[in-house]
Amino acid sequence: MQSDLTDAYLQSLPLPDEGARLELRDSRVPGLVLRMTSAGTVTWSVRTRTKDGKQTRPKLGTWPALSIAAARRAALKALGSIETGADPVGEKREVRAARKVKVAAGVTVAKRLAEWQGSRLADPAAAWSDRYAAEVSRIAAREIVPKLGARALVDTTRADWTGLVAAKRKTAPAMASALYRVAASFLGYAEANGWIAAPLLPRKGMATLAPPPAARERVLTDAELLAVWKAADREAPRLRAFVRLLILTAARELEVADMTAGEVDRDAGRWTVSGARTKNGVPYTVPLAGLALRELAAVWPNGEAEPAHLLLGRNEGGGFRGFSKLKARLDAASKVKGWRFHDLRRTARTGMTRLGVPRDHAEAAINHLSGRSKLERLYDRHDFAPEVIAALARWQGHVAGLVGAAAELVPLAERRAAK
Repeated sequence: MQSDLTDAYLQSLPLPDEGARLELRDSRVPGLVLRMTSAGTVTWSVRTRTKDGKQTRPKLGTWPALSIAAARRAALKALGSIETGADPVGEKREVRAARKVKVAAGVTVAKRLAEWQGSRLADPAAAWSDRYAAEVSRIAAREIVPKLGARALVDTTRADWTGLVAAKRKTAPAMASALYRVAASFLGYAEANGWIAAPLLPRKGMATLAPPPAARERVLTDAELLAVWKAADREAPRLRAFVRLLILTAARELEVADMTAGEVDRDAGRWTVSGARTKNGVPYTVPLAGLALRELAAVWPNGEAEPAHLLLGRNEGGGFRGFSKLKARLDAASKVKGWRFHDLRRTARTGMTRLGVPRDHAEAAINHLSGRSKLERLYDRHDFAPEVIAALARWQGHVAGLVGAAAELVPLAERRAAK
């Protein structure tokens, strides 16, 4: 609406309805606009187009602090400036952007990584699991911060990040893939939040820069499994228990390494792993037969055990760590080659099939959801707890047979040698 604006007229205007606004165009200065909101704020602006045709609306001030006469003079000045090629709104945006860049220029990669992790952990819609958060923290601390952490994020280049991944690929291809995923997620978040102006890793560059290694297929034979079991005899009780519980339970390394007294019911022979500690967030219960209970008895604290007591690690420093050093000693003692701790899990899964455990039960026993459609998982809420206990009990019985048979042979061989 176009009007000959006066103070009396403006004072007589009723406030717009809540959420609405009123706009008046001045009849004396084309382009001068007055806007009134339902909150009673009245602002002056100029509505026109820049020399290159873009619509613009620079603000001039508020009424009555900026009077009608002053607003008209300011509008004429702004229109004249825009007519000669100026872009007040664009210039303000550039100033704000430059200010952000100046502030961001001093923020290091390490600080931005910490901000990103904190934000994701606090996100109620898609918060990271404790396990994944620990993995991200470990990769950031070991692989990114030592090389790029002290530099300002805005000063890093695509060559810096691709070089970081490429260097890791030469020594540890699997870690290179994990590093790429973490770095790409971080840099995508940084771009979305204006910390960097452009992506610093190719959007779909993993296949070229850090392709995931081929899936492992290693399964230990019964003889190799027994050799690893016996090699653990040379270790301290906690380390021996870690190795043997991996074999018996088919659980993941960190699930066993961070086992607490509160998770174990020795009377019932059960170990319950909470969803907060599993890779897929699904809790499950594992049986503990004679061999497993014997290993736990050797590391159980004297007296009343606190629920949070870590059975296999140093309680002041967390659960058991030092997997690589332990693995090297087991390799030397067992003479078994080309295996990893995670292969013990595949060995147990393969063994359960060989022992006649149904597929669904064996998958549930290692806490896998694979093979079931999303719809099936939605409607079939059976947790397979009895089947998991039966499947792993059968596997533990098989391992007990291997260990028991070997124990029987040792005295026999000694008797023969004595003769």
